[in-house]
Amino acid sequence: MSVRVRLYAGVKERAGVADLEVEGETIAAVRKALAEACPPIADQLEYCRFAVADDFVEDAAAVADGAVVDVIPPVSGG
Repeated sequence: MSVRVRLYAGVKERAGVADLEVEGETIAAVRKALAEACPPIADQLEYCRFAVADDFVEDAAAVADGAVVDVIPPVSGG
């Protein structure tokens, strides 16, 4: 299953791209494929939340072919 992954904030800056395509049938598979496709962000992905259709999802969630997956890094502020 091919999915479009959109990156935000520090993850996007570190990756040097805003989005890319990877293969995966679950969020866990997408996370792994993303780490392999973009090694500069691999160590950050375990701290990121993933969302599909504006809803946060867990690693076991299925991902449909052609879905858009958002990678949301942790943020802090005051």
